[in-house]
Amino acid sequence: MLVRSVVSDVLAAIRNIPSGDREGRERALVLAKQKILPHIDFERMTRLATGRSWRSADARQRQELVGQFGSLVTRVYSAAIDAYGGQEVQVDALKLAPGEDDVIVHSRFSKAQAAPVEVNYAMWKSAQGWKVYDITVENVSLVITYRSQFGEEIARGGIEGLIRSLAQKNRVRAR
Repeated sequence: MLVRSVVSDVLAAIRNIPSGDREGRERALVLAKQKILPHIDFERMTRLATGRSWRSADARQRQELVGQFGSLVTRVYSAAIDAYGGQEVQVDALKLAPGEDDVIVHSRFSKAQAAPVEVNYAMWKSAQGWKVYDITVENVSLVITYRSQFGEEIARGGIEGLIRSLAQKNRVRAR
């Protein structure tokens, strides 16, 4: 399965890099991004997180939203990978019904002396293959979490206000 393969490859790349080896961690993050990002549908993720306001955004605004939200999600995911501390992952087997094109892939990350952390991936079958459009950690959806935040930003400053807010968050995190 795609999730098992990608997660295994990424964890293998970072598993044996000492925490003090900054250069090694950076190389591992680049590899992780190369393996993971092609399998994320940032447009669908952004559309779902933006909710009804997506329909009122023009093409330029939609492109900006996808770019800024994609950057934010990539930074958050990269930080999680960088903080990886030797967890093992178990991805549950998936039984697809014929013609099924939207699934939830269940996985658990576990570490000795700690309860496993449930991470689930909502995926759909696009023309380019299976793509992740939401990640849920311990029953907390990334899309739903951002939808609430986006709604507040849009209420204050419209779509342009949301774009500015995302750009600001990306600038602050890039430092």
